[in-house]
This record gives sequence, structure tokens and C-alpha cells, in this order.
Amino acid sequence: MPKHLGRLLALGALCVAYAHAQNPSLEDRLARVEAAIARIEAKLNDTVSADELAPTLKEFSDLTRQLGWDGKAPLNVVKAAGTEQKLALGGFVHAQFETGGAPDTRYTGLNDRFLLRRTRVNLAGSFAENVAFKLEADFGNNSIATKTGISGQLTDAFVNWTPDSRASVRMGQFKTPFGYEQLQPDTKTYTIERSLPNDRLTVSRQIGAMLYGDPVPKRLTYSVGAFNGTGVNTSSNDNQKFMWVGRVNGIVHEGTIGTRKARLSAGTDYFTTKDKGTFTGRREGYSADAQLVVGSAELQAEWLRNTQHPAAGAVVTAEGWSMLGRYNFTPRWQGVVRYENYDSNTATAATTSKLWTFGVNFLLKGDDLKFSLNYLQGDPAAPVPSDHRLLGRIQVVF
Repeated sequence: MPKHLGRLLALGALCVAYAHAQNPSLEDRLARVEAAIARIEAKLNDTVSADELAPTLKEFSDLTRQLGWDGKAPLNVVKAAGTEQKLALGGFVHAQFETGGAPDTRYTGLNDRFLLRRTRVNLAGSFAENVAFKLEADFGNNSIATKTGISGQLTDAFVNWTPDSRASVRMGQFKTPFGYEQLQPDTKTYTIERSLPNDRLTVSRQIGAMLYGDPVPKRLTYSVGAFNGTGVNTSSNDNQKFMWVGRVNGIVHEGTIGTRKARLSAGTDYFTTKDKGTFTGRREGYSADAQLVVGSAELQAEWLRNTQHPAAGAVVTAEGWSMLGRYNFTPRWQGVVRYENYDSNTATAATTSKLWTFGVNFLLKGDDLKFSLNYLQGDPAAPVPSDHRLLGRIQVVF
């Protein structure tokens, strides 16, 4: 048997994994290699001529060079230490440039700058026993605000048990089920930054446990969880009470409008918590959202409301809403417009901020390689004057 045949057979699986992440031409080439290997395997007891093997060896050599192996040095293979059925390593990078003023309070005091908005690495795996896990850390800024001495911090770390799609359990640190925009993956949002109402009125990631499922598959889903309520990467609870958060969402209509496919989805959320820390008292929040997709166009709307009931003092209610329109001009070019309104205290005058976002996305390779440009024009709450800012981002998912 030719000496190169062992290498061909040993690295077949590695080439398959690589080709699925590449363009169709590479997959076609791999298919030819696999077919040739299959023919050679069928003749293991016979003599394989050099002329028959030569084209396959050349094709295989080209593919292994793309994998970073020269065919001479020892092949290093990463192997899971546990008994996981599947293990995947991934992540993404958000590299940004910003120039301009402060269209809302999140940008106050910021100069023109470059920043690594997010630099995340994640590891996910699953077992045959309906158990899966995810571990993710961020080595970027992970905030609009300026940071110095950036270091890694945990974002997600949880375990899922999914014995039944109608009732599954998640435990660890993850996003609480409150706020549609907040729950969208960072790599899937249409604008570079989320809306001000989302940033001010959602409760972000927390450590806790959640029951979730789809009682009506592909039509209705729910999530309800108990959390410490003290914020991300905080294992303490400030009292003996948990924060309770729940969400229900579903597809209201799916069909056509004219000749175009259409889908209308809607959801609602609620949270309640009793705190004893920087704020002492009870907090509760409500939100509702809807998304309409018709052909290449989409319209999103979301409303959020938070109320603080302090142990001493007046009740404070903050409220906000946003509306976003997205249209795909071509498979690669996408336009987006968003308007948002946020009132930090509905009982007080001059506490409302308004903001427009105009953006364009170029999806060079879907969301895996995306270039975004956003122009923000804002009117912050008085006495801060109106201002604008230009944001640019390169997104790479690996």
C-alpha cells in the first residue's frame, strides 16, 4: 500500500470539518478527494498504480496546506478531556471606529476613538444525555463607556438540560428573558449599538436558573427564571429574595401578503425583584414587542417600562420605546433606520431623550464577515444640546 494512503485516510474527517466552513468550490474539491479515497480503499488488496494515486495526492496536498499542515511535521490534534459527544470552539470580534459628539448620555465625555467593542471566545459542547454547556469570555471593551486596562471577563457560563423541548432547564450565568432586543445575539443585531431604552431598562445577564420550552413547537415559547438579581459576574445575593423574570413570545401569523412571505411575531416580558443594596426597595418591569417580516423588509417595535418602589421616597417610573425598519436591497446590502424615545422619570419634566439611527450593512459573507456604518442624531434630555456621532464596525465571526 503506498505510504501516503494512511495520511489520506487519517485526515479525511479533518478535511470534512474544514470544508463545511468554506466555499462550495472547496467542498467540491473535497468530494473528489473522498471519492478517490473510496476507490482506493476498495482496492486495498490490489495494487494501486502511481498514475491513479497522483491526482488524488495533489488535491489532498493542496487541501492540507489550507489547513496549515505541510504533510511533514507531526500533526497536532486537540482532543476533549471529557466524554462530550460534540465540542465546538468559536467566537467573534467587533472592531470599531467612532467620531463625533454625544447623541445620548452613553457617549458623554467620549472622544474620537478606535476600540475593540467585543472580542469573545466561546466553547460549547453537548452530551448524548440531553445535556449541553457553553462557556464564553470577552477580552474587549464590552461597553460603550471607556475602559482602561482591559482584561477578560465572563459573559456566559451555563448548562442546559433538554429532556423535552416543551420543558428544559438552564443554570448558570446568561441573559435574563427580558427585552426582545437584549436577547438578540450581538452578531445578529441590525445596528451597531442597541437602543438606549434597551440599555437602561433591561436587567442584562444574571446568575440563576431558568425553565424554558416550546409548548407549541415553532409557534409559542416561554421562559421563566429565578436569579440573584445583583448583576453580571456577581455570585452574592443582597437578601433572601430572588429576582423573577419571565417571557412569552410566539408567531401570531405566518403566510403571505400579496405574493411575499410574511410573518408576524409578538412577545411580552415581566420581572420583579426586592433589593437591599445601592437601591433598597422593590423593582418591577414590563415590556412588549412585535416583529413583522414581509419579503426583504422587516419592522420591529418594542416598549419597556421599569418602576422603582423605594423603601423611603417617591416612586420612580422610567419608560422607553423604539421602532426599527430594515430592508435588504440585495443579499449583501442592507439598510436600517431606527427611532427611539427614552424618559428616565415620567413624573418629571425635561427627562426625555430622542435618537435617530441611520445605518447600512455590507454582508460580505453573511453575518460572519460584516461591515457596518451608523449615523446617530440625538436630542438628549435638557439641558444637554443635540449632537451626532458616526460609528463604523467590522464584524468577524469564527
